[in-house]
Amino acid sequence: MLSYLVVYALAWIVIGLVAPRETDHASDDYFKKLPLWESLLSYLQTGVTLFLFIGLPSVFIVLLTGLARENMNPPAFRVMVTALILLPTWFLLFDNIAEELLIQVAAQVVFATVVMPVPLIPKADVAPQDEESRQGD
Repeated sequence: MLSYLVVYALAWIVIGLVAPRETDHASDDYFKKLPLWESLLSYLQTGVTLFLFIGLPSVFIVLLTGLARENMNPPAFRVMVTALILLPTWFLLFDNIAEELLIQVAAQVVFATVVMPVPLIPKADVAPQDEESRQGD
């Protein structure tokens, strides 16, 4: 699931770069924006916090689905997982920053359709029996 963490982190870096800059609440001027670096760090802190609400449920969903649907064909499995891991992003609909929702949804879709290994649990390769042991049975 390291690949999920990489995709999730990259999504929040992109959010921090393209989303509107955070306002500086410490200054007297309410409309003063933070510098890019400080705004990026603020979005990254938000991403770490939201990992509890988006990342952990998504990883849990992927693992449970992978265990439950071992024999499902890969395209159908990817579609099912994509639909399921979009569920934890629902509360971003209530945020006033559309970039957070759009980029996080895109990251979830990219992970499920491109990055996620299918099958999640590789099957053990069974060595074929040699001819002599088959004839002896």
